[in-house]
Amino acid sequence: MNRYLKVLGDGQIWDLEGIAPDAPQKTFEDLFSGRALGRMAQEEIKIFAAFKEKGRITGFSVTKALLSSNKEAKDAARVLLARLAKNAALGIEALNKGKGFKKNWSGQKKAYWKNLDYIIIGGGVSEGLTGKILVGSIKKYLSRARLFDIKVFQAKFPGKEAGFLGAAINIIKEIRNEAETKAVKVIAAIGLDLGRDEIGVGLSALNADSGKFLKQGNNYWLFKYSVKTPYKTYLKKFLDSRRDYTSSERKFGKHIRSTILKRMSDLVARAENKSQKIGLVCARNVGVAVPGATSPDGYIVNSTDYLPFFRKQDGFNFAGKLEESLIKTGHRGWRIHLINDGIAAGVANGYLGLPGKEEGKFAFLGAGSGLGGCVGEVNTR
Repeated sequence: MNRYLKVLGDGQIWDLEGIAPDAPQKTFEDLFSGRALGRMAQEEIKIFAAFKEKGRITGFSVTKALLSSNKEAKDAARVLLARLAKNAALGIEALNKGKGFKKNWSGQKKAYWKNLDYIIIGGGVSEGLTGKILVGSIKKYLSRARLFDIKVFQAKFPGKEAGFLGAAINIIKEIRNEAETKAVKVIAAIGLDLGRDEIGVGLSALNADSGKFLKQGNNYWLFKYSVKTPYKTYLKKFLDSRRDYTSSERKFGKHIRSTILKRMSDLVARAENKSQKIGLVCARNVGVAVPGATSPDGYIVNSTDYLPFFRKQDGFNFAGKLEESLIKTGHRGWRIHLINDGIAAGVANGYLGLPGKEEGKFAFLGAGSGLGGCVGEVNTR
């Protein structure tokens, strides 16, 4: 049975002022994210100091404490995860009851948060035991708020897989059309995920007749690979996108940009080579999950603080420039399609991650280094 998905909108940030009395923050990202968990842990320096990540207490420090043999640390980690879960439930309750919206939100945007059937918790915080505890606690708090009809799931794809799968699913129509033109029933689809730490690529097989991605064992990919995002340690230079940069900073930022594009085009070539080895025609339409909002004509329009000079206001057409980078390596005729990484993760988990014949309205919340997500609708009709 086929599953169809419609994205209703992004689920990233809203105004929560007054929703959580003990928290003065105004956005949900401040209350529910890996960063928020890290800030909570920093309040308990004595307990979490032994679990620092690269010299800092972070959200991952809480996971390390939870998995340790230190009973005090394990108990403290569970307490923080319960606090994080309560914040999530408060936000979900507020939106579901018509509160907590930004003042400029349209009636349509407010409406898509009402009458949710499912919540999917993704991102780094959702993995393993940490995710199980978080999901269980969110269910408990929602039940207390008489929202027990909302089902809560741990994301099937919490990592880079969500990005490259969602990016490919986003262009399923283009890939199926390409398969028809090339007269093949099964076609290989490439998706990319551009992250702060890594750039990942995935190769999946799509049945063009049914529109279904084919499972390979327990996975939906034939091949995946990732490389480090170049010069990651220098990207802090570009955190404030509002300031003026010096000529030397601009030169270096553009060098980083060129290096990122080169690595991404190399990953596309690597995935195509893999498809040739296993005897599948590879689609030339490629989906790319990126930070920030995107436009249909291939621009990133905002929120790319750690990607220097990638935005539309910089006159940079991301999709077009990546296509040019592919041409330089001898790969002509490729088309690049952008999607926000949080929405891509929601698409992947809503389309391929919900169990059985589940259908209805879902919200995906990716609690990682920030908070990304989407609200969507899935059905089998």
